[in-house]
Amino acid sequence: MAVITNRLQTILDVGDFPRWLRAITRKQAAVACGLGAVVALGAFLRFYGLGANSIGNTYYAATVQSMLTSWHNFFFASFEPGGSVSVDKPPLGFWIQAASAYVFGVNGFALALPQALAGVLSIPLLFALVRRHFGVCAGLLAALVLATMPVTVATDRNNTIDGLLVFVLLLATWAVLKSVHGGRARFLLLGALLVGLGFNIKMLQAFAPLPAFYAVYLLAAPHAWWKRLTHLAAATVVLLVVSLSWAVAVDLTPPEDRPYVGSSDDNTVMELIVGHNGLSRLISTRNSPPAGGDRPLGGGDGPPAFGGGLPSIPGGRPAGPFPGGQPPANRQPPGAGQLPADGQPPDDGQQPANPGQASNPFSFEVGEPGALRLITEPLATESGWLLPLALLAVPLAFVQLRWRWPLTDKHVAIVLWAGWLLPSLIYFSFTTGLFHAYYLIMLGPPIAALVGVAAWALWRAWRDEPRLGGGLLVLLTGAILAFQAVTLQNYPDYAGWVVGAAAILWLAGAGLLLLRPAAWLRMAGPTLVFLSLLVAPLVWSGATAVDADPNVSLPNAGPDVGQQARPNASDELTPLQQATLEYLVANTDRDGYLVATLNAREAATYILETGRPVLTFGGFSGSDNVVDVERLAQMVYDGELRFVLAGDDVARSKRDIAAWLDSNCAPVTLSVPGGQGGPAGNQSTLYDCAVSAQADL
Repeated sequence: MAVITNRLQTILDVGDFPRWLRAITRKQAAVACGLGAVVALGAFLRFYGLGANSIGNTYYAATVQSMLTSWHNFFFASFEPGGSVSVDKPPLGFWIQAASAYVFGVNGFALALPQALAGVLSIPLLFALVRRHFGVCAGLLAALVLATMPVTVATDRNNTIDGLLVFVLLLATWAVLKSVHGGRARFLLLGALLVGLGFNIKMLQAFAPLPAFYAVYLLAAPHAWWKRLTHLAAATVVLLVVSLSWAVAVDLTPPEDRPYVGSSDDNTVMELIVGHNGLSRLISTRNSPPAGGDRPLGGGDGPPAFGGGLPSIPGGRPAGPFPGGQPPANRQPPGAGQLPADGQPPDDGQQPANPGQASNPFSFEVGEPGALRLITEPLATESGWLLPLALLAVPLAFVQLRWRWPLTDKHVAIVLWAGWLLPSLIYFSFTTGLFHAYYLIMLGPPIAALVGVAAWALWRAWRDEPRLGGGLLVLLTGAILAFQAVTLQNYPDYAGWVVGAAAILWLAGAGLLLLRPAAWLRMAGPTLVFLSLLVAPLVWSGATAVDADPNVSLPNAGPDVGQQARPNASDELTPLQQATLEYLVANTDRDGYLVATLNAREAATYILETGRPVLTFGGFSGSDNVVDVERLAQMVYDGELRFVLAGDDVARSKRDIAAWLDSNCAPVTLSVPGGQGGPAGNQSTLYDCAVSAQADL
């Protein structure tokens, strides 16, 4: 007992405080406090009111709810509990969300939590990556830029999965750099494995930094050339095996034993990779004919038109991974009538764009292709605030470093970050394919890192030549501040005071730089100048965090000032939808299909509200051939399905189904509070097909 007492007294004695803590220097403590403050700011921006306003994107939310109903739906990432069709993305990100929802319930907080955590963890990770080559100040500035970049805040607060992808790619960056600097090929293989995991979060988007990874290893790894090529070949094998593992498993499963692969043309994940999540992201396919009703029934030599995966509901679903096969309760009401997440508009591509922008129905969100796309509205305020400075980082750094062979660690880092940024920049600037503003989160790490590099280069120039370097620092930061002021002219309620606050900081910093004050004030000059450039993005990120009516379908940043002609979700069912839901629940078997709909927009609302299977015969956008008219009629005849919601969109894209409904099913007129009746849903009619069950098929 005396021994224990003496040991406790020793631990508590200030003079004998634990050795590791006493060894911390003032500089280390200052760095820890600075990084802690940056991480705390990033956490506040991502967690303040997280999930309080909405369940998030209902297409993804319904997928998570459906995945919780069975291991079968969990593995195949089924969009609806009946297993008719899968979500149009790989499953890893939604597996993580499902784990969160299992603990906290299917609600806005649980679904956004993995992305918010990933976003916060990305901040110290980027700090460590930049600090290793360019020092503490550059690392802290890079971390602060990433923490306050508006597009990263908006996306990390949503249940889109891009925030998870960015964190995984930063881990892969760490592994590749460790392999290059340490000469251990196993870390290169680890990096390839991590990119492969990223592929199973967002498919080809995960390959954005691959050119940079290959370049730095080929140019700088401490091995003979033939060894570098051998290591890269082995890493490529690991990358492909991990990337395609789920896709191959799904495609080798008989179509009748799994969901139809959503948004694919031939019911395979491989085609989904190349098509909807590949070529359609590069070039516009808006003029292509609809994929659904214009196809011959049966699919020729391909998979059956009914792509399998629709089990007989009564007693036919696999046992779920969670108690009772049911998802946890405790969720918030779903959004209604919103545009589904990243993909085609739900009416099979018929939604018009803004006048004069017919080439891209999302031009209001991403603008028109061109060299200035990312530094003009509507995208400049997402990630463009510091983009010009990031682009200047490469020439500024090489003026300081000059070209050397073999490459130094700093050269390697510049090649890495520039190799990540520039190809992505070219793609986002000129693509005519499917592209949403929140995809720009992919630019967050390289822009933030290169801003840190630019600050390091300008600081060295100022240190070596105070007048010339100080003048250059003042000139370049002043030009960036002027660019931000021009951008803010689109927002008169913010322009005056935001530009004013930034200008005060910049003038104070510029004065200290040019006047050459006492030594203890010297670092205040460049610090204030660089902080002035972060005022506008910080305000935009803060406005994003406190926005009570965010765009949960297509996340974007900044205050809601009417600049975005965007669709948005309501957290409550409309009276007509509520009447439809009550009628369906009262007139269907709780273990069977609630209703059938053309697309995910209509289906998600009812899935989230009831947890019931909803047959989505057109898949995500309505153009998939998940169920043909013959299979639909057979399901009605067999008693698996009674009600169908259909409107003009079905008449356009599934003409054979629309004709069958008109001939065999009876429209339902609902009584709605206030005396309104008529069709159910959003311009859709609820058809009761019970009368067709005895029809001669």
